[in-house]
Amino acid sequence: MKQGSQSRLLPLALDAALVAVVVLAGLLASIGAFRSLTQKAAAQQREVLNAIGQSVVAAFDLQLVRAIEALEVSGQLLSVQGQPSLDQFRRYGRGLLSGGSALTLLEWQPVVSDADLSAFERRAAAEQRGYRIVEPAAAEGGAAGDDFIAARPRDLHLPVLYSWPEAGAALGVDMAFDPRRMRSKLLARDSGSPVASETFSLIRRGQPGPVVLGFAVSAPVYRAARPDTVEARRRELLGFLAGVIEMPALMREAMRRADANDLDLFVYDQDEQHRLIFGAAGAEPAPGEEGDAVLSVDVGGRPWQLVLRPRPAFVGGARDQLPLLALALGSLASLLMGVAVARSLVIRRRLERTEAVLAEDRQYLSNVLDGTAAGTWDWHVESGRLEVNERWAEMLGRSRSELEPITGTTWERLCHAGDLIAANDAMKRHLAGQEERYAVEFRMRHADGRWVWVQSVGSIVKRDARGRPLRLAGTHMDVSCRKAEEECLQEDARALEAANRQLRDLAILDPLTGAFNRRHFNDVCLAALAGAHRGHAVGLCMLDVDYFKPYNDHYGHQSGDAILKTVAQALKDNLKRSTDALFRVGGEEFGVIFSAASAESAQHFVAELGATLRGLALPHARSPFGHVTASFGLAWWAAPTSALTPEAMYAAADAALYEAKRAGRDQTVFHRFEAGEGETLPQALTGRHSLGVEAATDDAVDGPVRA
Repeated sequence: MKQGSQSRLLPLALDAALVAVVVLAGLLASIGAFRSLTQKAAAQQREVLNAIGQSVVAAFDLQLVRAIEALEVSGQLLSVQGQPSLDQFRRYGRGLLSGGSALTLLEWQPVVSDADLSAFERRAAAEQRGYRIVEPAAAEGGAAGDDFIAARPRDLHLPVLYSWPEAGAALGVDMAFDPRRMRSKLLARDSGSPVASETFSLIRRGQPGPVVLGFAVSAPVYRAARPDTVEARRRELLGFLAGVIEMPALMREAMRRADANDLDLFVYDQDEQHRLIFGAAGAEPAPGEEGDAVLSVDVGGRPWQLVLRPRPAFVGGARDQLPLLALALGSLASLLMGVAVARSLVIRRRLERTEAVLAEDRQYLSNVLDGTAAGTWDWHVESGRLEVNERWAEMLGRSRSELEPITGTTWERLCHAGDLIAANDAMKRHLAGQEERYAVEFRMRHADGRWVWVQSVGSIVKRDARGRPLRLAGTHMDVSCRKAEEECLQEDARALEAANRQLRDLAILDPLTGAFNRRHFNDVCLAALAGAHRGHAVGLCMLDVDYFKPYNDHYGHQSGDAILKTVAQALKDNLKRSTDALFRVGGEEFGVIFSAASAESAQHFVAELGATLRGLALPHARSPFGHVTASFGLAWWAAPTSALTPEAMYAAADAALYEAKRAGRDQTVFHRFEAGEGETLPQALTGRHSLGVEAATDDAVDGPVRA
């Protein structure tokens, strides 16, 4: 009896032990699945949140970039054209604010000194009736009020001269009253590029209504092409082309996208100590939470931070109940497996669960491939066989059956010959262990004959016992659109560079002769003096075509222009060094800045210039010489110091030229200066020979020309 009881208890004990093990194992597996699914759900939510965040940023970023680029190009054009008229500015405004631009207002804000303010106001009032320069009256607490008073005295003023649209514009408001606005404008002035301001309440004169928050992007406008140094930019600043952007309008589409996805959107200005400048209506900003998506955006040089905060509706839902559901089902399955002590049932249920997981993984992989439109490939190294999916063949306008049998040779036949070497080199480096992955881009022939850009990424998935690669697997992605966009960007960059070169040439060259113009003389002269101050001699030769006015009267101005171009080309052909430079002072007068180690070499150089012009033998019936000649004034400094200025050089050479013309023309007068001599502008010459004043003409020197 005792033995029988023991024989019955032993199987029960074994069964109980088996049930306990099965239940415990099931519970542990359920807990593990719960944690895994929870982590997976959190990761998926983060990916979705980041994707939505990129969409929210894209809702306004492209408009913002285009608006800033348009302001920068317009500012450069104004630097070339100079102060715009009212009609010109209206055309600028219509162009920049059309086509869905982020800009809602365009303003021209010239720089006006305090001494010139009254005169400026009178000129503006003559053009725009009732124009006055004002600033907002300070309200309680120091903020700008709704009333306006006359602009207070300050070093410089930035009155709004023109605005588009003009309704409700802040015409006449001196923007220098607000330090927040001025900070961005001073940065733009020094950098030479558009800079965004802090956010502020927009001024709407004559249009009462709720306060609208916005910011301005200021593009500096200079009196000439963009100066190279900060000092020059400050000196040459003409004003600012300011575009106003309203925060509600800019963020409208971004808010709509965030709200459609159950997200609250907050925008902070990082340069203002993380100040909130925009937020979802009715939502309270709070310190950063773990579930927030934080994105950084550069807005005209100001760092903004966008925070997307999920609402309960985004976090909740049936998908977030999946981990709890998995835990409950796992626990129930564990109890069922505990009751079913039969080994076959336990094994079967385990197999079913394993198959379900594998099916889910296969479905997940299929979804990823379908979502990314990726083609897959699996290369068997030893046999050369290449297994691909249907999408791999569809990228090339073919079906997989058309390409069968598919091998590595099939890929080489379809690949562009110019890309094969790079692709094979990348594969060799990966097989040799030099690269963790095989990643390369190449072109493949489409069925219609065109080339498709493909990005191929893969790695070794199987090795033999000795570590040699047996199989590689990876994906193909069609990146033709990205390649086309990159080519377009490169073309745009080349076009912009060509335009910049053209603008630069227009700013410094004389359009008739191709020589440097008078405005560029100072830069050319300073460049020559940079070497001269290190102890190198320097010379300046001024020359004037003799009897040029009678030539024009006799032959006509077109022939006169042709003579000037011929003379300029002959002079340029005689320049010896890369540092030598020719410029046209004005009319028939030219200047040559050159280096000469000795007075004799300087005189020899100028003698060659005169001989070259006489060698042209250009007929001149109204000249006593019978042909075109020139008078030369040469000034040469043996050891100039830092005290030598372009004005002094010009005055000395022009004085020598004046003597040559008084002496009868077609000759050279040479002024030689030793160390420390001729470096200040003589008092007697300041009125006639200073920069910007033409030298004496032929008629002023010799009176009526002899026939």
